[in-house]
Amino acid sequence: MASKHEPLPPLVEESAMDYAEHQKTYDGFVGAVKYSIISLAILAVGLYFAVIGDAPFLGIVLVLASVAVPGAMAIWSRR
Repeated sequence: MASKHEPLPPLVEESAMDYAEHQKTYDGFVGAVKYSIISLAILAVGLYFAVIGDAPFLGIVLVLASVAVPGAMAIWSRR
C-alpha cells in the first residue's frame, strides 16, 4: 500500500565549513599517528634488547629514546 509523502523542504546551508582549520586538525592527527608508530617501534626494539637480547643497557637506552625521540621530532618538524 503506497503512502503519500510530502516533498522535502529545500536544503539550507547554515554555515560554510572552515577548510583551513579542518586541514590543520587533520595534519595534526596524521602527525600524532606517525610519531606514535615511530615511538612504538623504538619501544619494541628496546624491550627486545632489554628482555631477550643480552644487551640490557642498550634496551634501557632505546626504551628511554622511545619517549624522547618522537617528541623531539614533532617539535623540530614544526619549524
